Amino acid sequence: MLLQDLKIGNKLLLINLIAASISMMMLVICIAIIAFHSNRTNLIHDLNAEAHILSENLTASLAFNDTKSAQTLLEALRWSPHIKQVVILDNQGILFSKYPSNSTLALNEADTLSNYLSGVSIQQPIKIGKQEVGRIQMNATLDHVYSQLQKFLLLTMFSMLLAGTLGAFMIRRLQKYLTKPIIGLTKSMRLVSSTDNYALRFNLESKDELGELATGFNTMLSTIQSHEAELDSELALRMQAENRLQQLAYYDEVTKLPNRHHFNERMAKVVASSVENKVLCCIMVIDLDDFKIVNDTLGHHVGDDLLFAVGERLSHDLRLEDILCRIGGDEFALILDNLPSIKHAQHVAQKIIRLMALPFILEDREVFIGASIGISFCPNDATSIPVLLRNADTAMYNAKKLGKNYCQMYLPEMEAKNIRRFALESALHRALDNKELFLHYQPQIDINTNQVTGFEALLRWNNPELGLISPVDFIPLAEDIGLIIPIGEFVLYQACLQSQQWRERYQIDTAMSVNLSGRQLIQTNIVERIISIVNSTRLPSHLVTIELTESILMDHSKETLSKLEKLSASGFTISIDDFGTGYSSMSYLKRYPIDILKIDRSFVSDLPDDANDVAITQAIIALGKNLGMKLVAEGVETEAQLAFLKMHHCDTAQGYLHSRPIPANEAEHYLIALSEAKHDVAIEKNLI
Repeated sequence: MLLQDLKIGNKLLLINLIAASISMMMLVICIAIIAFHSNRTNLIHDLNAEAHILSENLTASLAFNDTKSAQTLLEALRWSPHIKQVVILDNQGILFSKYPSNSTLALNEADTLSNYLSGVSIQQPIKIGKQEVGRIQMNATLDHVYSQLQKFLLLTMFSMLLAGTLGAFMIRRLQKYLTKPIIGLTKSMRLVSSTDNYALRFNLESKDELGELATGFNTMLSTIQSHEAELDSELALRMQAENRLQQLAYYDEVTKLPNRHHFNERMAKVVASSVENKVLCCIMVIDLDDFKIVNDTLGHHVGDDLLFAVGERLSHDLRLEDILCRIGGDEFALILDNLPSIKHAQHVAQKIIRLMALPFILEDREVFIGASIGISFCPNDATSIPVLLRNADTAMYNAKKLGKNYCQMYLPEMEAKNIRRFALESALHRALDNKELFLHYQPQIDINTNQVTGFEALLRWNNPELGLISPVDFIPLAEDIGLIIPIGEFVLYQACLQSQQWRERYQIDTAMSVNLSGRQLIQTNIVERIISIVNSTRLPSHLVTIELTESILMDHSKETLSKLEKLSASGFTISIDDFGTGYSSMSYLKRYPIDILKIDRSFVSDLPDDANDVAITQAIIALGKNLGMKLVAEGVETEAQLAFLKMHHCDTAQGYLHSRPIPANEAEHYLIALSEAKHDVAIEKNLI
């Protein structure tokens, strides 16, 4: 009704003023809402970033239940004006720490409009690796947002009043110039609100209030767009990090092949398909021969290059459906799915062996290696992945025993050997403590006088569960696992102690021969250990014979020579056991301080009928005599053998003809006889 009484100019003025005012108010409200939402979103983003940083620093405190350090970290938040409260919960949901420490605990606030307008609350898990160890909740106020919004509204209202005053003057002439930009700005605002496209801009070449409003609107959109771009960038970086973690989790860093984790997942699918569809598949474990030599001589970087080259060479010659993985060290695993026959797997294995035999060119030099391969089939051998992998490993180790560049399929009897070896190894670790090891003594007889000149100490093992175990079975095992060192010291001590007891009891000096293993000899302090052990028994060192094999003398020759010279200088006798069966290099006979050669039983067993054994034995005796060494023949079992040895001037015989290895109490009979013989000789001398 009011407009009906006004003139058209005033009516237009009033209408324009009212319309402009309404439009401006709507624009301000929308901008205020957008600014509030944007600032609140930015605040949430900042809180998430602060919570993420804080959670990384709190992992150690939660892991070690260190509430004091956690509280110290939280106290640093007092410099953040917008944070109202921080609450740390452990993985049981129990309060671990909070800030401020005297604040009332407020958790899980309802998502209502009132809470939306009054503050911000975020929660994040605290993780160590993939395991969640707690949660963090941060509450913040919107005071700063409202303060900025209030200033913005006051400025906007002031601008509106100024614009209204000027508008009243200008509208009469510039009605079209005023209404058009307002409508355009309103449309732009609505378009931004409806599409969330903050790249839109409202172009208005004007320096009045509408121009400033348009510029402010565009500035606000630019700010929002910038924050959105930062968020997109952070999401892209997070995606890259996730992809990197995925790569590390499923692929080997050196070869770029799938790793053991990927292998297990893939194998689970292949085995399940094999069992369900009743088709053949296999696991093939490929171990590189001589890889350690490459690593030790050329360096680990060349070793890594070699592993990468092996992976590439194998990958190029496989079917697309075959899966090649590196499962650790110099071991690769190959999954062959849907095999037509067992022979196909054997054909693939032989192809791999041929490929590995070709040279690799690394740093302008040719590198040669080989491959030992073990194969286990599903469902023929097993349907369990760990069992299949263990079977393939077992077959691979058997392939290594057969020589390099060899392929071996799993056989059940291999498992039985491994089980027995495992049982022996476990029992051997306890044998010394349980006093299951003991010594037998085999007499060494002077061929001319038929009197005992010494004994060889031979180790025996009687286990309550496994029974009497042959030295052939447990001595090599002790060498492999390093137990030969304490066992060897036990044998040396017991043998020397027994010899000293006999010496004190019967007043007779007899030599005691003790075998020394290669593992013992390579110890840097072996000479000192031997001297210390023998001295602890009070047995003179000249009554102790250290027996070595030929192969030991060929390894570490300089170090071995130095150690043997020290032992010889200390009075010990050095004997070469099983002479003629090892390297048989004559050069070490003149270099090393050797006192005794023991002729191996393999040459004595067919004397005097086998012409070759006759020739070899005669040559060894002649060699020893010419070098001033004593000769001991092992394995003498017949009178004919003894007669031949006596005729060719061999010094000492050792074998079943005189005695098997016997316990100490039985060995004493030889000493008693020797003592009585010496006593009779002494009486005869006195009578004369």
